[in-house]
Amino acid sequence: MTKIGFLKKFAHILVPLILFLGSFLIYKNIYPEPRNWYDHYLYLTKSILQGRVDIPDLPQFYHDKLEFEGKTYIPFPPGASILLTPFVLIFKGITQQQVSILVGAIDISLIYLLLTSFTSKRNSILLSVFLGFGTSFFWSAVVGTTWFFAHIVAIFFITLSLIFHFKKFDFWSGIFFALGALTRMSLILAGIFYLLQLWRKKKRFMFFLLGAFVFVPIILSYDYLRFGNPFRTGYNEVYLQYAGSDYPYTIRQIINPKSSLFGYFDIKNVGLHLYTFLVMPPNVKIDGGIVKDLKPSPFGMGILFTSPLLFLALRPKFKPGLESNLIITSIICAIPSFLHIMQGWVQFGYRFVLDFIVFLMIILALRFKSTKLNLLLILISVIVNFWGVIWAINLGW
Repeated sequence: MTKIGFLKKFAHILVPLILFLGSFLIYKNIYPEPRNWYDHYLYLTKSILQGRVDIPDLPQFYHDKLEFEGKTYIPFPPGASILLTPFVLIFKGITQQQVSILVGAIDISLIYLLLTSFTSKRNSILLSVFLGFGTSFFWSAVVGTTWFFAHIVAIFFITLSLIFHFKKFDFWSGIFFALGALTRMSLILAGIFYLLQLWRKKKRFMFFLLGAFVFVPIILSYDYLRFGNPFRTGYNEVYLQYAGSDYPYTIRQIINPKSSLFGYFDIKNVGLHLYTFLVMPPNVKIDGGIVKDLKPSPFGMGILFTSPLLFLALRPKFKPGLESNLIITSIICAIPSFLHIMQGWVQFGYRFVLDFIVFLMIILALRFKSTKLNLLLILISVIVNFWGVIWAINLGW
């Protein structure tokens, strides 16, 4: 067998391996000092391994925690801690950020494997690089703090779920969907995709539901063990802490310091999210018509500046069938994010797009052509995100 023939035969292994190694090395070296703070899930993992769900040693300065009957809890579901468990058992002293970098690099390979079902290997490589280095995924994987780590883990689970779905392994698709929802609760709404895809294929849908059902006993037991109530999450208590703070957590409070936060899930938040997601610019200081300072905004930046290729996935009109199912799922998954009290903080880009970006990536794969314009948009996205990540690290985000 010739060398070229060998490479073609094993390309399905070599390409994702190269993507993984390349992504891992870049992520690792751009942020070489592993952080060990704002790692709520690491503390929760250690508590679970001790047979408890409260976190007695959680640092006092951590945000997003609450006290109940003299014990400290976090509001987040346990999916990310489930993934962390083997790492904590095997590697003493590992940090949440180190796992984030590793899982983020794996995600890039998984996205490649997923997209090859819809476009060429070449386009799949380009789009995987775009996700890994040209979207808010880049900063989220690199920083690895709690809020960003959850997105990286959720993408790991939902991408596996979709790979199994399109390979018709529906039970395993359901299992990984459940794990994704146990990591980011908004992904429960991604179940609409599987319903739309399988509602005429009852046997496949039943196998999917059988796997997905694992979500129910885990989340209900977790909430009951924390609060004695299977339907209480703790998120409302955390919202009240933010609402009672004078710190400006949204761009609206910067513009008008006297303004208060809207409700925890409030339709008035939608405009702020759409602005942040689509068109929010960086911070710019201009003196005499000359740009004196240009920095990313900690409140986020719109995809117009950070990831313009994503507009290709958002452009109407959507073909009936898979494309329509994907955009419907994206919109539904975006609803709780767009209603949420905050649009994200110390983030490069808009992190909530990661709740539905995998579905947008499939639409991109279906539509993407290697035109000069599209290649330029990928290049711009990668350059801007490298700029943003380096700035964010230097700013101590």
